[in-house]
Amino acid sequence: MTVALAHGTTSPPARRGQAATGTVHLIHRPPLQASHALDAAGGPGEENFTLVGATPLTHPLFNDGPGHFHDPQIAAEAVREAGEFVGHRYFGVPDDRPGLFYRFALDLTDLAAWRTAPDLSRPVPLATHITARPAGSALEVPRGLDLRLRVSVDGRPCATGVAGLVFLTSERYREHVEHSREARQVAPDTWNAPDGPDGPDGPGRPDGPPRPADSAETGRRTPENVVIGEPTEVSRGRIGTWLLPTRVSPVFTGEDGRFSGLHLLEALRQTSLLAAGRVHGLDAARSTLGGCRVHFRGPAERDQPVRCVAVTGRPGRDDEGRPTVAVTLTLTQRRRAVAEARTSVVQDH
Repeated sequence: MTVALAHGTTSPPARRGQAATGTVHLIHRPPLQASHALDAAGGPGEENFTLVGATPLTHPLFNDGPGHFHDPQIAAEAVREAGEFVGHRYFGVPDDRPGLFYRFALDLTDLAAWRTAPDLSRPVPLATHITARPAGSALEVPRGLDLRLRVSVDGRPCATGVAGLVFLTSERYREHVEHSREARQVAPDTWNAPDGPDGPDGPGRPDGPPRPADSAETGRRTPENVVIGEPTEVSRGRIGTWLLPTRVSPVFTGEDGRFSGLHLLEALRQTSLLAAGRVHGLDAARSTLGGCRVHFRGPAERDQPVRCVAVTGRPGRDDEGRPTVAVTLTLTQRRRAVAEARTSVVQDH
Protein backbone atom coordinates (compact mmCIF):
# COMPACT_ATOMS: atom_id res chain seq x y z
CA MET A 1 0.00 0.00 0.00
CA THR A 2 1.24 3.52 -0.84
CA VAL A 3 0.30 6.63 1.14
CA ALA A 4 1.32 10.13 0.07
CA LEU A 5 2.66 12.18 2.96
CA ALA A 6 2.65 15.92 2.53
CA HIS A 7 1.63 18.95 4.57
CA GLY A 8 -2.02 18.53 3.78
CA THR A 9 -2.25 14.77 4.19
CA THR A 10 -0.29 13.82 7.29
CA SER A 11 -2.08 13.67 10.59
CA PRO A 12 -1.65 16.82 12.74
CA PRO A 13 0.68 15.16 15.29
CA ALA A 14 2.96 13.94 12.51
CA ARG A 15 3.54 17.52 11.47
CA ARG A 16 4.95 18.53 14.85
CA GLY A 17 8.01 20.62 14.04
CA GLN A 18 6.53 21.91 10.76
CA ALA A 19 9.54 21.01 8.60
CA ALA A 20 8.37 20.01 5.15
CA THR A 21 10.52 17.80 2.98
CA GLY A 22 8.04 17.91 0.13
CA THR A 23 5.73 15.06 -0.80
CA VAL A 24 7.03 11.60 -0.02
CA HIS A 25 5.28 8.29 -0.54
CA LEU A 26 5.09 5.80 2.29
CA ILE A 27 4.96 2.27 0.89
CA HIS A 28 3.81 -0.45 3.28
CA ARG A 29 5.55 -3.76 2.72
CA PRO A 30 3.64 -6.31 4.82
CA PRO A 31 5.20 -9.69 5.60
CA LEU A 32 4.43 -12.36 3.05
CA GLN A 33 2.69 -14.47 5.68
CA ALA A 34 0.37 -11.63 6.65
CA SER A 35 -3.25 -12.60 6.17
CA HIS A 36 -4.86 -9.44 7.47
CA ALA A 37 -6.02 -6.72 5.15
CA LEU A 38 -3.46 -4.09 4.26
CA ASP A 39 -5.47 -1.37 5.93
CA ALA A 40 -5.80 -3.20 9.24
CA ALA A 41 -3.85 -2.10 12.29
CA GLY A 42 -0.54 -3.91 12.65
CA GLY A 43 -0.17 -6.85 14.98
CA PRO A 44 2.46 -7.45 17.63
CA GLY A 45 5.25 -8.08 15.10
CA GLU A 46 7.33 -5.73 13.00
CA GLU A 47 6.18 -3.94 9.87
CA ASN A 48 8.27 -2.72 6.95
CA PHE A 49 7.93 0.50 4.98
CA THR A 50 9.79 2.53 2.39
CA LEU A 51 9.67 6.31 2.23
CA VAL A 52 10.19 7.25 -1.41
CA GLY A 53 10.92 10.83 -2.40
CA ALA A 54 13.69 13.00 -3.80
CA THR A 55 16.22 15.50 -2.60
CA PRO A 56 14.61 18.98 -2.59
CA LEU A 57 15.71 21.79 -4.87
CA THR A 58 14.29 24.88 -3.16
CA HIS A 59 13.92 23.96 0.52
CA PRO A 60 14.64 27.03 2.70
CA LEU A 61 16.94 25.01 4.99
CA PHE A 62 18.09 21.81 3.31
CA ASN A 63 19.19 23.64 0.15
CA ASP A 64 20.88 26.44 2.08
CA GLY A 65 24.59 25.77 2.30
CA PRO A 66 27.80 25.28 0.33
CA GLY A 67 26.11 22.61 -1.81
CA HIS A 68 28.92 20.09 -1.46
CA PHE A 69 26.67 17.45 0.16
CA HIS A 70 22.98 16.63 0.26
CA ASP A 71 21.75 17.39 3.77
CA PRO A 72 21.32 14.14 5.77
CA GLN A 73 18.63 15.90 7.80
CA ILE A 74 16.33 15.41 4.79
CA ALA A 75 16.10 11.72 5.69
CA ALA A 76 15.89 12.44 9.41
CA GLU A 77 12.99 14.84 9.01
CA ALA A 78 11.11 12.51 6.65
CA VAL A 79 11.27 9.79 9.31
CA ARG A 80 10.08 12.23 11.96
CA GLU A 81 7.10 13.19 9.82
CA ALA A 82 6.17 9.58 9.09
CA GLY A 83 6.77 8.00 12.51
CA GLU A 84 3.52 8.99 14.17
CA PHE A 85 1.51 8.12 11.08
CA VAL A 86 2.95 4.61 11.10
CA GLY A 87 2.03 4.11 14.75
CA HIS A 88 -1.51 5.39 14.31
CA ARG A 89 -2.26 3.69 11.00
CA TYR A 90 -0.50 0.35 11.27
CA PHE A 91 -0.09 -0.37 15.00
CA GLY A 92 -3.46 0.70 16.34
CA VAL A 93 -2.24 3.64 18.43
CA PRO A 94 -5.17 6.06 19.00
CA ASP A 95 -4.92 9.24 16.97
CA ASP A 96 -5.11 11.41 20.09
CA ARG A 97 -1.77 10.07 21.36
CA PRO A 98 1.07 12.22 20.03
CA GLY A 99 4.39 10.56 19.35
CA LEU A 100 7.63 11.97 20.77
CA PHE A 101 11.03 10.99 19.42
CA TYR A 102 13.41 10.42 22.31
CA ARG A 103 16.41 9.03 20.41
CA PHE A 104 17.78 9.20 16.90
CA ALA A 105 20.99 7.97 15.29
CA LEU A 106 22.24 8.07 11.71
CA ASP A 107 25.59 6.92 10.30
CA LEU A 108 26.69 7.71 6.75
CA THR A 109 28.13 4.50 5.29
CA ASP A 110 29.00 5.88 1.85
CA LEU A 111 29.97 9.54 1.97
CA ALA A 112 30.47 9.74 -1.80
CA ALA A 113 26.76 9.04 -2.36
CA TRP A 114 25.89 12.19 -0.42
CA ARG A 115 27.95 14.46 -2.67
CA THR A 116 25.87 16.70 -4.89
CA ALA A 117 26.10 16.37 -8.65
CA PRO A 118 27.37 19.27 -10.79
CA ASP A 119 23.82 19.72 -12.11
CA LEU A 120 21.90 20.89 -9.04
CA SER A 121 18.70 21.42 -11.06
CA ARG A 122 17.84 17.71 -11.00
CA PRO A 123 16.26 16.13 -7.91
CA VAL A 124 17.94 12.89 -6.84
CA PRO A 125 15.84 9.89 -5.74
CA LEU A 126 15.92 9.34 -1.99
CA ALA A 127 14.55 6.21 -0.31
CA THR A 128 14.43 5.37 3.39
CA HIS A 129 13.59 1.80 4.37
CA ILE A 130 11.99 1.58 7.81
CA THR A 131 11.50 -1.49 9.96
CA ALA A 132 9.10 -0.65 12.79
CA ARG A 133 8.71 -2.84 15.88
CA PRO A 134 6.38 -2.12 18.82
CA ALA A 135 8.09 -1.27 22.11
CA GLY A 136 6.07 -2.19 25.18
CA SER A 137 2.30 -2.43 25.19
CA ALA A 138 -0.77 -1.58 27.25
CA LEU A 139 -3.97 -3.45 26.37
CA GLU A 140 -2.25 -4.62 23.18
CA VAL A 141 -1.54 -1.03 22.08
CA PRO A 142 2.19 -0.18 21.72
CA ARG A 143 3.59 2.44 24.06
CA GLY A 144 6.19 3.23 21.44
CA LEU A 145 8.01 2.14 18.30
CA ASP A 146 11.60 1.15 17.65
CA LEU A 147 12.65 2.02 14.11
CA ARG A 148 15.58 0.71 12.08
CA LEU A 149 16.55 2.78 9.05
CA ARG A 150 18.41 2.21 5.79
CA VAL A 151 18.86 5.16 3.43
CA SER A 152 19.65 5.11 -0.29
CA VAL A 153 20.45 8.10 -2.48
CA ASP A 154 19.94 7.54 -6.22
CA GLY A 155 19.66 3.81 -5.55
CA ARG A 156 22.94 3.67 -3.64
CA PRO A 157 22.81 2.47 0.00
CA CYS A 158 24.58 5.15 2.01
CA ALA A 159 23.31 5.38 5.61
CA THR A 160 21.88 3.33 8.46
CA GLY A 161 20.19 4.44 11.63
CA VAL A 162 17.75 3.86 14.45
CA ALA A 163 15.05 5.92 16.12
CA GLY A 164 12.85 5.57 19.19
CA LEU A 165 9.32 6.95 19.43
CA VAL A 166 7.04 6.98 22.47
CA PHE A 167 3.28 7.63 22.36
CA LEU A 168 1.64 9.48 25.22
CA THR A 169 -2.02 9.86 26.06
CA SER A 170 -3.25 13.44 25.91
CA GLU A 171 -3.29 13.57 29.71
CA ARG A 172 0.20 12.13 30.05
CA TYR A 173 1.48 14.47 27.35
CA ARG A 174 0.11 17.52 29.18
CA GLU A 175 1.57 16.25 32.45
CA HIS A 176 4.91 15.71 30.74
CA VAL A 177 5.00 19.27 29.42
CA GLU A 178 3.80 20.85 32.67
CA HIS A 179 6.26 18.82 34.77
CA SER A 180 9.15 19.99 32.59
CA ARG A 181 8.01 23.60 32.80
CA GLU A 182 7.59 23.49 36.57
CA ALA A 183 10.96 21.81 37.05
CA ARG A 184 12.67 24.55 35.08
CA GLN A 185 10.90 27.24 37.07
CA VAL A 186 12.12 25.89 40.40
CA ALA A 187 15.61 24.92 39.19
CA PRO A 188 18.30 27.23 40.58
CA ASP A 189 19.57 29.84 38.19
CA THR A 190 23.30 29.24 38.00
CA TRP A 191 23.81 32.87 37.00
CA ASN A 192 23.30 33.70 40.67
CA ALA A 193 25.15 30.66 42.02
CA PRO A 194 28.12 31.19 44.37
CA ASP A 195 30.55 30.19 41.64
CA GLY A 196 29.31 33.04 39.45
CA PRO A 197 28.38 32.99 35.79
CA ASP A 198 31.28 30.70 34.92
CA GLY A 199 30.68 28.14 37.64
CA PRO A 200 30.91 24.38 37.13
CA ASP A 201 27.45 24.15 35.58
CA GLY A 202 27.90 27.18 33.38
CA PRO A 203 25.76 30.32 33.24
CA GLY A 204 21.99 30.19 33.58
CA ARG A 205 21.45 32.83 30.91
CA PRO A 206 23.57 34.65 28.34
CA ASP A 207 25.10 37.98 29.20
CA GLY A 208 22.84 39.91 26.85
CA PRO A 209 21.17 38.83 23.59
CA PRO A 210 23.33 36.27 21.76
CA ARG A 211 24.97 37.45 18.57
CA PRO A 212 24.45 34.95 15.72
CA ALA A 213 27.43 32.83 14.77
CA ASP A 214 28.97 33.30 11.35
CA SER A 215 26.80 31.43 8.84
CA ALA A 216 29.79 30.01 6.93
CA GLU A 217 31.11 28.36 10.09
CA THR A 218 27.75 26.63 10.63
CA GLY A 219 27.46 25.28 7.09
CA ARG A 220 24.67 27.64 6.06
CA ARG A 221 24.45 30.75 3.86
CA THR A 222 21.26 32.51 4.95
CA PRO A 223 21.56 34.34 8.31
CA GLU A 224 18.02 33.35 9.38
CA ASN A 225 19.03 29.68 9.20
CA VAL A 226 21.73 30.20 11.83
CA VAL A 227 20.26 28.95 15.12
CA ILE A 228 23.25 29.30 17.47
CA GLY A 229 25.04 32.32 18.83
CA GLU A 230 28.68 33.27 18.60
CA PRO A 231 30.51 31.09 21.16
CA THR A 232 30.89 32.65 24.60
CA GLU A 233 33.45 30.07 25.68
CA VAL A 234 36.32 28.61 23.68
CA SER A 235 38.98 26.73 25.61
CA ARG A 236 40.76 23.37 25.54
CA GLY A 237 38.54 21.90 22.87
CA ARG A 238 35.37 23.10 24.63
CA ILE A 239 32.90 25.54 23.09
CA GLY A 240 29.83 27.00 24.74
CA THR A 241 27.05 28.82 22.89
CA TRP A 242 23.35 29.67 23.15
CA LEU A 243 20.44 28.78 20.90
CA LEU A 244 18.72 31.62 19.08
CA PRO A 245 14.96 31.44 19.82
CA THR A 246 13.96 34.39 17.61
CA ARG A 247 14.85 35.95 14.28
CA VAL A 248 15.27 32.52 12.75
CA SER A 249 13.56 30.92 9.76
CA PRO A 250 9.88 29.95 10.16
CA VAL A 251 10.91 26.39 9.24
CA PHE A 252 12.04 26.00 12.87
CA THR A 253 8.70 27.01 14.39
CA GLY A 254 7.60 24.65 17.15
CA GLU A 255 4.32 24.22 19.00
CA ASP A 256 3.05 25.38 22.39
CA GLY A 257 5.98 27.74 22.87
CA ARG A 258 8.65 25.02 22.64
CA PHE A 259 11.70 24.54 20.46
CA SER A 260 10.97 22.13 17.61
CA GLY A 261 12.93 18.92 17.17
CA LEU A 262 14.38 20.26 13.92
CA HIS A 263 15.57 23.40 15.74
CA LEU A 264 17.41 21.30 18.33
CA LEU A 265 18.90 18.91 15.76
CA GLU A 266 20.08 21.82 13.62
CA ALA A 267 21.66 23.46 16.67
CA LEU A 268 23.61 20.27 17.39
CA ARG A 269 24.70 20.04 13.75
CA GLN A 270 25.80 23.67 13.57
CA THR A 271 27.64 23.56 16.89
CA SER A 272 29.46 20.39 15.79
CA LEU A 273 30.69 22.01 12.57
CA LEU A 274 31.64 25.22 14.33
CA ALA A 275 33.54 23.37 17.07
CA ALA A 276 35.41 21.15 14.60
CA GLY A 277 36.39 24.26 12.64
CA ARG A 278 37.37 26.48 15.55
CA VAL A 279 39.31 23.82 17.44
CA HIS A 280 40.79 21.63 14.69
CA GLY A 281 40.50 23.70 11.52
CA LEU A 282 38.02 21.59 9.54
CA ASP A 283 36.37 23.48 6.68
CA ALA A 284 32.59 23.66 7.21
CA ALA A 285 32.03 24.16 3.48
CA ARG A 286 33.35 20.65 2.77
CA SER A 287 32.20 18.96 5.98
CA THR A 288 29.13 17.09 7.15
CA LEU A 289 28.09 14.90 10.05
CA GLY A 290 29.34 11.43 9.24
CA GLY A 291 27.45 10.15 12.25
CA CYS A 292 25.20 11.39 15.03
CA ARG A 293 23.53 9.88 18.09
CA VAL A 294 21.03 12.02 19.94
CA HIS A 295 19.07 11.28 23.11
CA PHE A 296 16.32 13.79 23.89
CA ARG A 297 15.71 14.18 27.63
CA GLY A 298 12.82 16.64 27.63
CA PRO A 299 11.22 19.61 25.87
CA ALA A 300 12.79 23.07 25.79
CA GLU A 301 10.79 26.26 26.26
CA ARG A 302 11.44 29.06 23.79
CA ASP A 303 11.07 31.76 26.46
CA GLN A 304 14.06 30.47 28.44
CA PRO A 305 17.69 30.29 27.25
CA VAL A 306 19.09 26.97 26.05
CA ARG A 307 22.82 26.44 26.31
CA CYS A 308 24.84 24.14 24.05
CA VAL A 309 28.27 22.92 25.10
CA ALA A 310 30.48 20.97 22.70
CA VAL A 311 33.68 19.13 23.58
CA THR A 312 35.84 17.94 20.69
CA GLY A 313 38.01 14.85 20.71
CA ARG A 314 41.35 14.38 19.03
CA PRO A 315 41.30 14.69 15.25
CA GLY A 316 41.60 11.47 13.26
CA ARG A 317 41.12 9.99 9.80
CA ASP A 318 38.44 7.72 8.38
CA ASP A 319 39.11 4.68 6.20
CA GLU A 320 39.50 6.95 3.16
CA GLY A 321 41.96 9.25 4.90
CA ARG A 322 39.49 12.09 5.39
CA PRO A 323 39.89 14.28 8.50
CA THR A 324 37.35 13.51 11.24
CA VAL A 325 36.58 14.94 14.66
CA ALA A 326 34.32 13.41 17.31
CA VAL A 327 32.18 15.91 19.24
CA THR A 328 30.22 15.39 22.46
CA LEU A 329 27.37 17.86 23.00
CA THR A 330 24.83 18.72 25.69
CA LEU A 331 21.81 21.00 25.52
CA THR A 332 20.64 22.32 28.88
CA GLN A 333 17.98 24.71 30.12
CA ARG A 334 18.33 25.94 33.71
CA ARG A 335 20.66 23.04 34.53
CA ARG A 336 18.21 20.44 33.21
CA ALA A 337 19.28 18.28 30.29
CA VAL A 338 17.34 18.81 27.07
CA ALA A 339 19.46 16.58 24.82
CA GLU A 340 22.76 14.75 24.77
CA ALA A 341 24.57 13.88 21.56
CA ARG A 342 27.71 12.48 20.03
CA THR A 343 28.57 13.43 16.47
CA SER A 344 31.39 12.80 14.06
CA VAL A 345 32.34 15.64 11.72
CA VAL A 346 34.07 14.52 8.51
CA GLN A 347 35.71 16.78 5.94
CA ASP A 348 35.73 15.65 2.31
CA HIS A 349 38.89 15.54 0.21
